[in-house]
Amino acid sequence: MLGLITAVWAVVPSTARLSFRLSLNLFDWLAIWAALLIIHGLFFEPVLTSLGFPALGPWLWGFDKSAAQYLLFLLLAAFVYWRSRRTRLTRWNLGLFDDLTTSLLHAGKLDELSELLHLHLDSALDLAASKSVRGRLADKIRPQRPGFQVIVRDDGSITLGQGAPTNRLFRKLFGFREWLADLVGPSQQVQRRAAIVVKRLLSSRRLASHLAIARPYLCMEVMERATRFVEGFQDEFFHALLANEASVFYSELKNNDNFGEGGHRLALPDENRLLRFYCVDVNVAARLGVYRSVGEAVLARIDADEVLEKKLNGRLLTFQEVGKHHDPVYTGIWFFRIMVLEGLHQRTADHLWLHYMPHFASRLVDRAREVRPEDENHEFPTPLGYLLYEVVDTTAVWVRDAEALTEPGDILRPDQLEGNHIYIAFEAAEAIGRVIQIILMSPRVPCRLKHELLSVALTTLRDLEQRAHLAPLARVMRAHLIEPYSFLKQSNYLYTLKQCFDEQDHVLRAQLRCFSEELDAAQQLRSEN
Repeated sequence: MLGLITAVWAVVPSTARLSFRLSLNLFDWLAIWAALLIIHGLFFEPVLTSLGFPALGPWLWGFDKSAAQYLLFLLLAAFVYWRSRRTRLTRWNLGLFDDLTTSLLHAGKLDELSELLHLHLDSALDLAASKSVRGRLADKIRPQRPGFQVIVRDDGSITLGQGAPTNRLFRKLFGFREWLADLVGPSQQVQRRAAIVVKRLLSSRRLASHLAIARPYLCMEVMERATRFVEGFQDEFFHALLANEASVFYSELKNNDNFGEGGHRLALPDENRLLRFYCVDVNVAARLGVYRSVGEAVLARIDADEVLEKKLNGRLLTFQEVGKHHDPVYTGIWFFRIMVLEGLHQRTADHLWLHYMPHFASRLVDRAREVRPEDENHEFPTPLGYLLYEVVDTTAVWVRDAEALTEPGDILRPDQLEGNHIYIAFEAAEAIGRVIQIILMSPRVPCRLKHELLSVALTTLRDLEQRAHLAPLARVMRAHLIEPYSFLKQSNYLYTLKQCFDEQDHVLRAQLRCFSEELDAAQQLRSEN
């Protein structure tokens, strides 16, 4: 039987053995050795009897020595299995967890380490930031330290600094209360060590990238607590997701294009757990700053990925229908589209950094190739041109959905942050002007594409002007289309805008009489200055 146990143990995966070592405490080992001792006592009963030990009495219920040994082995196996399924990281086995994770991390065994973290990372974070009832009770027991410093060393010893009373009884009582507090709840020493373990693990770029692909939902579940210890963990998480087309980020966004209730808002299916985590309550996205993590990851790919640049400046082919779902820039834009729409419909008083859209447009036009004569024959000559359309359309959607969220007679203000406000729509109306300015002023964007993208913005403006209660929003959009940064950043922008506007459909221009007049007035003011 022992040989069988040894053989089975040899083929058990190392992750299971590591978990097994963490599962058992001192009491468990005592129970195991006691069971093994009884089993061997039954086997060597004749020898023990000859040495003077009392013989076992009569067996009950049909049991004999062999059946009792088998039953004990069965109970022992069931006990070990039960304990292994109830493994939890505690202050008693934190040291072993520290040693094991350090060894696996430095050896590059990320698969085994991710399996271990799947079981115990949540408990490690709980230890590092203990807010349990026991922890609060321990804080009550722990003595106050007004006016003097207390140094808690790594070995648990306590040294009272300058200003502490020298009375021996006080020091004894102080030490006893510290000891009792550590006995009741996780000690400060345990919390510090757990925090060190968490920081060392989550600050590893290799491990963060591996977890993002292998255990994305584990990362999601601990994200809020993890970012308290390692601020850049979420940034590395999304950087890794965007770098791998097979990641859950791409698949969830590809399968999240069904309209929800009202406007252009998209439904969030239950299976899209990552998107739901950040967007069902968009305050989570705002609190964790996910827009920065995704936005910076997209900008980094645009700036540094030469292969991506070559693909974006190639032929469009099936990019518009298929290829876009494998593109990191489109995926990032689509994530912003979903998140900001949720913020708008949830009446969030936070623009969720939708102003990344001008940055996306700026970086894209910087990486665009020179315009070729044949580009004027195509609506989108390259995938990059299509992505510029997605930037403009996404920003315009945030403005257009104001109509679905308001009713005639509503009084709207750009600075309104309470009630049924549309703060995000006003912010988007500013951002779209900056996006259009970047596109119109770039010599690397074909004229036909410039006209198409300006038409998207102007059509949105026309729809706003046809709703009397949306006049404040239309006014903001007109102002920022003419002066994107509240001042004329480039002297020839107004000339280019006027030229592109005059080449738009005559019906659209007639419907935008107010915009045309303000544009002419701005041009005249510029010429006078």
